[in-house]
Amino acid sequence: MKLTPIGKLALFLMVLGIGFGAFRAYKSAGGKVSIPGMGGQTTPGTNTNRTSSPGGNNSGSGSPTVPSTVGENELQIVTSASKGSWINQQIDKFNATSDVKLVPKLVETREAMQQILAGRLKPALWSPSSVIWADRLSEVLEQKTGSSPLDTGDVNSYRSVLKSPMVFLTTKANARILRPLLASPQCWSNVEKLSTGKIDFPSSFKWAHADPLNANSGMLTLALIINDYANRTGQSGSIETVANSGAFLTYLKSVESKIVYNSAVQKGSSALVKSFSDDPSRYSFITAYESAAVDEVQSNPDLAVIYPNPTVNSESAVAFLNWPDLSPAQKAAGQAFLKFISQPASAQDGLKDHFRPLRGAGMDSDLTSLSANGFQPNYSAIELPPYAVLNGVAFKWRQEIARK
Repeated sequence: MKLTPIGKLALFLMVLGIGFGAFRAYKSAGGKVSIPGMGGQTTPGTNTNRTSSPGGNNSGSGSPTVPSTVGENELQIVTSASKGSWINQQIDKFNATSDVKLVPKLVETREAMQQILAGRLKPALWSPSSVIWADRLSEVLEQKTGSSPLDTGDVNSYRSVLKSPMVFLTTKANARILRPLLASPQCWSNVEKLSTGKIDFPSSFKWAHADPLNANSGMLTLALIINDYANRTGQSGSIETVANSGAFLTYLKSVESKIVYNSAVQKGSSALVKSFSDDPSRYSFITAYESAAVDEVQSNPDLAVIYPNPTVNSESAVAFLNWPDLSPAQKAAGQAFLKFISQPASAQDGLKDHFRPLRGAGMDSDLTSLSANGFQPNYSAIELPPYAVLNGVAFKWRQEIARK
């Protein structure tokens, strides 16, 4: 249809009006246009950095440039969904007494570290699941900028409060078969034999752990496998060499040959536990935090746990990242929160979410009441291998196992 001169004029005025409206919106936003999904915002549990190098050092140059605070009287605190309600409860209690308020954001531990290094995230407080993540963050920032906002050896910068050991979560029926195999020092060798059919299993054998490049629990599972292999082969003193060897990769592929790699595994620890809870027949067992397993068993008494021998602990810690652009009031609030979570009342709150105090006893009554489901007060645990070892193996796992 051909427009008349009057029609052309009307169309021109309409376009001009739309453009003027957009310009006013642009100016009112301070010269910035916000695009949904951009600006470093990440869906909890997802990994937006799937092509990062094995070293985890993709931070570019300089320190992160995104704002470290949400508002003038606020501080962003990054944590993971697996911390449960404990961290949110501490935030609420602290906010009730502080002029500077904490604003939580959910990002899995490894992904949070990667986002901070890449400059897409700059929290003032961060709750990693192990000191190895905080140490790695501090190390890379020191290399890049000559200084680090975090010192894990300083109680005003880093404090661990709670822990939760890794367990195998399964059904009671499967536990009767698996317990002699998975609670023994030959645990991972037996998983390899189950996966390759050298040990018979009554049904189709399959197991799962969270993707180690997306979730701390997956990385801790790899830590147990690496540690076991190094000890069995008499190479515990050279674990980095072992982890980089072709023989270990061949063994790892064998152990993981019956791994389930689905969307729940990709999303992380909490999603995998929910997937198991929804349908336990999907897996012969999964690895999970004890704290999450207690919740599941209390909801479904037909479930059970088995402790790897040895296992490994996940920690609930909080790091204060003392960025230069924080105000004196914000810095004081960040350090005050570290002291707040170190109070006995905070550890008691953690017991309600089935975490264990990092020091001293706790949870004994809960564990005793669930002893028929395999829970136990005592266990042995390993120290984690260095970050570089774990990250390198996790990268190979993604490339050589998950994607194949």
